[in-house]
Amino acid sequence: MRNHFLLAAVCALAIATLPARAADTAQQSAMKSCAATWKTMSAADKGKTKYTDYMATCMKTPSKSAAAAAPAPAAAMTAKPAASSSTSMKMAAPAGGGQAKCKDGTTVTYKNRQGTCSGHGGVATWL
Repeated sequence: MRNHFLLAAVCALAIATLPARAADTAQQSAMKSCAATWKTMSAADKGKTKYTDYMATCMKTPSKSAAAAAPAPAAAMTAKPAASSSTSMKMAAPAGGGQAKCKDGTTVTYKNRQGTCSGHGGVATWL
């Protein structure tokens, strides 16, 4: 009798864990593949982009292989000011915007200072 109870408990546990062992979805597999590729990249390649930007590009790549997805070069990224909300503090900017030189050497034009050079390592100087 005791063995039957133990067998029933083991079977119930096995059935309960089946969904957790199900195959990954295509998105989960792509994410794991992209993350693994990031880990194997050289420091120089990692310095060309941020992890989140790389993952976004890699996840959009139609290829099943993350190795085919190269990170976008930093110079190709465009800086966009962050969307400001009415509750956030607005940084002073010249009327009509201005230009800034980013830490990676890119020069960008902005309407609001907030978020300027966010994809380029931050602002080096305001022009």
